Amino acid sequence: MLTRTLRGRWALLAASLISLTVCVGCGSVHTSTNLGPSRRVVVALAGPVSALYAPVYEAIANGDFALGALSVSVTTTGSPLAALASGSASVAIASEPALLSARDSGEKLVAIGALERAPLDAIVSLRPRAITAPAQLIGKTVASTGTPLATAELSTFLAGANIPLTRVHTTTAGDLDRALITHRAVAAVGGLWDYDAVALTLGNHANEAIHVDAAGVPTFTQLAIVVRVGEARREGALLRAFLQSLTRGESAVRADPQAAATTLVNFDPSLSRRFELAVLAATDPVSSPAGAGQPYGYQNPRQWVRFGTWMLNQGLLHHTPDAGFAVTDEFLPGQGE
Repeated sequence: MLTRTLRGRWALLAASLISLTVCVGCGSVHTSTNLGPSRRVVVALAGPVSALYAPVYEAIANGDFALGALSVSVTTTGSPLAALASGSASVAIASEPALLSARDSGEKLVAIGALERAPLDAIVSLRPRAITAPAQLIGKTVASTGTPLATAELSTFLAGANIPLTRVHTTTAGDLDRALITHRAVAAVGGLWDYDAVALTLGNHANEAIHVDAAGVPTFTQLAIVVRVGEARREGALLRAFLQSLTRGESAVRADPQAAATTLVNFDPSLSRRFELAVLAATDPVSSPAGAGQPYGYQNPRQWVRFGTWMLNQGLLHHTPDAGFAVTDEFLPGQGE
């Protein structure tokens, strides 16, 4: 079961390289309410059914979207932002780095909320020889997803101790956990700690994960809810209804994670309920509301500015980012008009 789940997660990590489109047929709700005719919303995801997207599936299964007079379906694609930009999706779930890169290329997109408001990227290693400091990597091999973002994250971690990236050997691995277990690498970078650490733990491999925002990388939104700027200007009522419905889904996940794990398995019976439940527990700190005055989905524009500046300094963007304008909270419950 874990192998199937991790294969699905690697499809998400390789979203910039792999393009596939799978419609989740059971993920559609066509219900009219007294609010008027149901409005169609297609949500583009970068990976298959998983705990990462639990609030979306829970809101579909519980009829929360239908209560907002929304007919929501899910599509899986290698590039959610491309699907959004082309008009084949109404909403995309994508990372802050991906959104800023898309805007850097001229796409007119904006984040209106977040499923996971902090990074899930991490530097993972196995105990008892866990990596806790950059100097431990000198002359050692680090497995990486091979993306420019992963390279920049590792470089930033090393720079905290004035260690150049050239003093570390890197190898691209399709399965980071396997690279650690077989001792091909002493650490792995570019994976998602809630998945990698959970998979290793359930496989009886004690591990340590240094979250990238504790390794010198400014915090960023792992999974943002993205729409086209035009729709943000014209479809405020629909977007508010979408986020209100999604908030109900998130509240249900938080209130009963076991039921949420069952929902995910109902959408995809090949999933491991035990694994998804463990991922939900691990991810809860970065998916639940941050605190008073910050509803579910809230994102801090100042943090976006800091992360955009880091991306520019790392050569991940070609133009000075207007990262503070890449996010808005006006459609979140209790915000805006």
